[in-house]
Amino acid sequence: MPYLGNHHIVGDSVNNFKVLDDISTYTATFDGSATSVVSTANETIRILKHRFVQGQRVTYNNGGGSNIGGLTSGTAYYVIEDTAHTIKLATNASNAASLTAINLNAVGGGASHTLNAAFDGVNTKFRITHGSGNRPRFHHATQLNIAINNVIQRPNNSLNFTEGYAVEVRDIIVFKTAPTSNDIFFGSLTGETRGTFDIQDNVIDTHTADGSTTVFNLSQIAPNSQSLLVTLNGVVQHPTTAGVTGSYEVVGGSSNTIEFTTAPVAGVDIQIRHIGFAGASTGDVTGFYGRTGNVGLTTADNITVGDITATSADFSGNVSVGGVLTYEDVTNVDSVGVGTFRDGIKVGSGVTIEPNGNASFGGVGVVTFSSSGTTIYGQAGSIRVGTALTLGHTEGIVYHTQNLHSQGFEVNQVNASGIITASQFKGDGSELTGVSGFSTALSNDTTSLLNNVFKTSVQHNVAAGTSVTIQSDAGCGNIAFTRLDRINVGTGATLHIGAGTTFIMNVLKVFS
Repeated sequence: MPYLGNHHIVGDSVNNFKVLDDISTYTATFDGSATSVVSTANETIRILKHRFVQGQRVTYNNGGGSNIGGLTSGTAYYVIEDTAHTIKLATNASNAASLTAINLNAVGGGASHTLNAAFDGVNTKFRITHGSGNRPRFHHATQLNIAINNVIQRPNNSLNFTEGYAVEVRDIIVFKTAPTSNDIFFGSLTGETRGTFDIQDNVIDTHTADGSTTVFNLSQIAPNSQSLLVTLNGVVQHPTTAGVTGSYEVVGGSSNTIEFTTAPVAGVDIQIRHIGFAGASTGDVTGFYGRTGNVGLTTADNITVGDITATSADFSGNVSVGGVLTYEDVTNVDSVGVGTFRDGIKVGSGVTIEPNGNASFGGVGVVTFSSSGTTIYGQAGSIRVGTALTLGHTEGIVYHTQNLHSQGFEVNQVNASGIITASQFKGDGSELTGVSGFSTALSNDTTSLLNNVFKTSVQHNVAAGTSVTIQSDAGCGNIAFTRLDRINVGTGATLHIGAGTTFIMNVLKVFS
């Protein structure tokens, strides 16, 4: 940046006094049919040095070809900034903020696909460039002159503003009111980030050696050993650099402590001059997030990087992962809240819990509900409840020693208060009560002749002191009968035939 008011010196005004590229509309054209451009694995579109901003609304067009899988030509999407050369797309601003990208499942057809960002009454953030895409370096809104419809806009150095515009990060400006398609833009850059001339370098720390001390404190943090000029009694010392041991080095690489390799001799005058931090060898870095000097990240900084490798990480807020989160060598996942899995849960190759509520257990598969409760055996095809009840596809229902299966019902006793209906009953019937019978088969084997040969009692004794009355009714013709040939009435017993009832003995006529 040249000193304002003085003549330009060749070489010091390369990136100053620039007319900005028109940000009212920006179209990026790319080959939608190339796998090197459209990545279905990473859900990204590659556009070198793109000018899109995180959360920016863009319109996709297939350029007369066929759509990229997952996108529709003429539809508005929202940008997820991936790298300086790649972006992802989301269906809405909320998904863009949570990094939920659209699944790009196939490349399209044609080499003239486009994405357009414009003044549309929605977008407020735009990337500033000049010279057809060159990104300037500025950190203060006052470094820009912005006009909308030929009206100069008010610059603001804080993002908490009521009108005009402000700078968000390096080359991104934010308008308070989203410009519309009818607005006309003009802008210029006065200059890139200005250098400072009052930094606190060349400060001298002095110490006197005692012959044993090797570590000395500094008045300010030294970014590295090269930023110090150390003398012992006026003799310049050489620092430890690039693995070569010298006379001294800054403890920890960057601190307010210096350590000598060998303790200076007692009485030696030690002078340590802070000569400042030398910029990168390419000369590109003059500031960091708008700050100069020995700076670090703050809570206000947003970081966009590639891969991060770390031994541990702590997050006090929410964490969003746009791709696949892989747990390598994780033994436990501890959650005090509700775990939500939108597409089901898979445990190895054997267990799958689907989002529709179904669960499958492959392989042998044994599922136990509590240590002494219900167990489901996948291979045996059975369900066991405790130790007494088993439900299986071969053994049926087994309760203790009783069994219900396709071949029959094997139980010790059946107690029914209602009606039992069956196509047939098998047995001698001797224990049935309340059932009138005329004969008993000599065998229960239906294939035997004896199953068709019967026997019946010839007489019945009415016990002493017993009173029996035989009474029929009109519905039965007032007739009662028995297969017996005789009835023996004991001493003191009575047998009454009811009035109007006709009683017939030996109804089968099998006794003479």
